[in-house]
Amino acid sequence: MKKIFVNIALVCSMAGLFSSCAKKIEESYSNPEKISEGSLSKLLSGMYLNKRIHPTYTDYYTFLMPAMANYTQLVAVAPGNNMYVPNPSYLESRWTDFYSGVRANDGDAPDYNYNGPGIMSSYREMQTTLSLMPAADQERNQVFLKCAEVLVYDQAAQMIDLWGDIPFTNSNGLNTPGRTATNASYDDAKTLYTKFIADLKALNTYFDTANIQTDVKSELSTADVVLKGDMTAWQRYANSLRLRLLMRVSNSDASVQSEITAMLSAPTTYPLIASNDQNVLFQEKPTAIRSDLVDPFRNYGFAPEYLINTLQETNGDPRLHVMWDEDDKNGYKGFPWNGSVGDYDDVNRLYAVFDTATFTYNDNLPGVIITASEVSFLKAEAFERFGGGDAATEYNNGIRQSIDFYYGINRSAIKRQGQDDFNRAPLAAPAAGVIDAFLAKPAIAYSGTATEKLAKIYTQKWEHFFVMQAGQAWAEMRRTGYPDLKFPNVSNSSAPTPPKRLLYPTNEALYNTAEYNKVAGKDKRDTPIFWDVQ
Repeated sequence: MKKIFVNIALVCSMAGLFSSCAKKIEESYSNPEKISEGSLSKLLSGMYLNKRIHPTYTDYYTFLMPAMANYTQLVAVAPGNNMYVPNPSYLESRWTDFYSGVRANDGDAPDYNYNGPGIMSSYREMQTTLSLMPAADQERNQVFLKCAEVLVYDQAAQMIDLWGDIPFTNSNGLNTPGRTATNASYDDAKTLYTKFIADLKALNTYFDTANIQTDVKSELSTADVVLKGDMTAWQRYANSLRLRLLMRVSNSDASVQSEITAMLSAPTTYPLIASNDQNVLFQEKPTAIRSDLVDPFRNYGFAPEYLINTLQETNGDPRLHVMWDEDDKNGYKGFPWNGSVGDYDDVNRLYAVFDTATFTYNDNLPGVIITASEVSFLKAEAFERFGGGDAATEYNNGIRQSIDFYYGINRSAIKRQGQDDFNRAPLAAPAAGVIDAFLAKPAIAYSGTATEKLAKIYTQKWEHFFVMQAGQAWAEMRRTGYPDLKFPNVSNSSAPTPPKRLLYPTNEALYNTAEYNKVAGKDKRDTPIFWDVQ
């Protein structure tokens, strides 16, 4: 993998992806992140600046929209022979951002839409920095590493969901005392998931019992730009992530049912994200870090027919009005799954587009890490399949939380700089009666056979993920088979339909040849991830 390892905070790219080699930590971040030596607090802050955690032009335009959202029909894409073939350089960039990050030679004002520290490189440097402290200081400061572990496991699990086996245990270790430069071997995907699930359980106990010293707590609250050093919030995040991973493997490993049941039957011991004010979000700071998502939402602007017409408009979904702008002539019309290039380009057949206030011109669009709605849908599925709780209540909670979540984004929107001619008042939240009527629609109401109920859970969760969590939507579609969408078959014998996984970046075979060859047999677009047993 181009010898995945860390040199202080960021790695020099062997393949020329970096415009400069960041050899000192002070070169890695702008103020207030600039420091002259390894700092646990600054490294934790830096992890949030990875451009796959906070919303960026790069992530949306090169990866989420053309690949993840395309494979889940959350955007409308003009049909073509290569519509299911992602750009290799964009895959390489997604891979690199997790391991090494990108540091451009832009002086003291890096644009975090294009740059940002690597997740693994920052984490390994935190391990090294902590290990070099006296024992007493290690004990005092380990909370920084514990928080980072949750982020790392979250992001690494997403990498597994995309590629399967990934380098992890031996990646990014050049700066680790005693380590020599060696190529990073690939870890078995299922083994890593098992490790993450077990470690997150231990982290729940740590966050519940940790005694953080006052000065450390103060430093952590400043460095932790998302959860402000709140141990209860970190405990909820760790447990909610663990529930996601347990449910992700639940179709392929029956043994996890006992762990799921144990978690959900002991909410005091294992607190979960339960309301939108507990969501884990990267909130934008428009004066410093802006989403810059105008082009992605414009260029992938058409609404897809199934979501907007079959699911939302037909059933009176309140989210319709906060997600989409209707066309002046055709209203809320979505692009059909089997539409032609001519349909896509025909100016006389206009379609609804992304809501400009909520998405396109909103400088305050958050980076979504995990939300209460997702957790409610996970609980609903678990209760429906395994018993132990009220699936209908959690399903309805998930929908209500999702509606509130999207209207909340609209209410908190900050108009894009330079868009002074664009003025729109926030949309009023739908009345309780409107939401109740929606929940009572036959296609939405929690009724039917167990299979039909699960299909509704999966479909509503897919809608909630939307383009903001398109990677999660793709993972869940592969795991569950829902929603049951139709995709056009294109005239490309090697990629006629969406893939089961992404192919490894080409630089893996070039620079990590011996290790890549051990997994080359799995490197096929139709090789399912281990949890995909549908």
